[in-house]
Amino acid sequence: MNDMGFMDRESKKRQLRRNIVQPPQEERPSRYEEEYSEEVIRQVHRERRKKRILTTVMTVLFLAVTGFCFYKYQSEYEYTGYDVAWERPMRYTGAENSAENAPEAGENGTPENGDPEAANAPEGAGEDDGQPPQITPSKSVSESGFVKYAYFGENMIRYTKDGASYIDGAGKTVWTQSFEMKTPVINVNGDYAVIADQQGNQLYICSTAGCTGVAKTQLPITKAAVSSRGITAAVVEDSSACYIFYFKKDGEELGINIKMLLSGDGYPVDIALSPDGKQIVMSVMYMKNGTLKNKVVFYDFSEIGKNVNNRFIGGFEEEFDDKMAARVVYLNQETVCAFSDKGLTFISVKNVIPDSTVVTVPVEEEIKSIFYSDKYAGVVVENGSGNPSRLDVYTTDGKLAGTVDFDYDYAGVEIDGDRVILYNEESCRVYSLDGHLKFQGQFDFSVSCVRSGKNHGNSLIVAGSEVMKEIKLK
Repeated sequence: MNDMGFMDRESKKRQLRRNIVQPPQEERPSRYEEEYSEEVIRQVHRERRKKRILTTVMTVLFLAVTGFCFYKYQSEYEYTGYDVAWERPMRYTGAENSAENAPEAGENGTPENGDPEAANAPEGAGEDDGQPPQITPSKSVSESGFVKYAYFGENMIRYTKDGASYIDGAGKTVWTQSFEMKTPVINVNGDYAVIADQQGNQLYICSTAGCTGVAKTQLPITKAAVSSRGITAAVVEDSSACYIFYFKKDGEELGINIKMLLSGDGYPVDIALSPDGKQIVMSVMYMKNGTLKNKVVFYDFSEIGKNVNNRFIGGFEEEFDDKMAARVVYLNQETVCAFSDKGLTFISVKNVIPDSTVVTVPVEEEIKSIFYSDKYAGVVVENGSGNPSRLDVYTTDGKLAGTVDFDYDYAGVEIDGDRVILYNEESCRVYSLDGHLKFQGQFDFSVSCVRSGKNHGNSLIVAGSEVMKEIKLK
């Protein structure tokens, strides 16, 4: 190969290299460019987050507005008629639990074959042990002119002078307890009830599962109260004193009692047990300087009460100096309401010891009726103008929850959930708490009690001496 050929090839190679387009060198971005790119990315994320938040807020607002509109519609809508969902005769009963087979009770309520040491049972004695009561067949409860109902758990209890029956939400008799009483009175607390023979000597303690115990007293019974655990208190009296005896849910005496001299301590007008059964509140009428006075007092039977004289933990005299509290109730474990002739008094027992600062709701008009639940307390008063009656509902802190003026000749009033039910022997009215009339209707049978059905929105259970019906409002 000669030199000229070699040089010619090298020249062509150089020419070819010059003609080849070289790719540009990738330059490293500056620090400013990097920060700018990161800021752009953050801005994009912020915009996306804002959109998500805005979407969420709009969704929540939409649901809230929809819910509010639905609530207003449900609250203000008035039903004009009804259909009968089911009907049950109440003249005869199903499964029965006989008083003849109930445990024998001693003079003050202690079973004759009971353990004497059990009378001094520790705190909490009498709580449900989980064992169902023994149900035994017996004769049917005979009918009499005295037939009453009371709210019991989520359903009703029916009682007469001859016995009691627990009726479920479908109108079926769960259990029946036979007894004989001249004047039966009832007190209900949650899933327990006590039925006592006023001015008689026996009381029956019942749960939603059946009769759990029977107690008898030597002296006549004037008042009886039960806790939501079945612990029961009974007030008996003689010519000089009143005595309060305590019983476990099986009727056995707890060995705890209070003696009140009529000439000094006063006379218990009404009593109530706390849901846990550890406290009792009493409205007491007493004489002071020759004048009849009223006070509300508290006793405690837990460890706290053991450390104070006679288990007395608090009382209110000045607050009731010019009042007469005919009814005291535990609305719940934290609040007591005293209904007097001049209004309502709310007492906080949240910290066990009654709060010295009470909330008083004065009522100037004459109080015709009272009603309450675990969330509300209310009164029906004679209205000064317009409609003859007014219904006021208060929360447990004494704030007005609703008021209704009405013209209706009622015989009973109940609050069930967020509805107030007025009824007489042949009709009923239902109001929402904000005062709207939800339903008014006539019935073709004698009515003793009305309450909400399984579907609280548009159903009622209407009970009478002969029949019980569930009606669907429309």
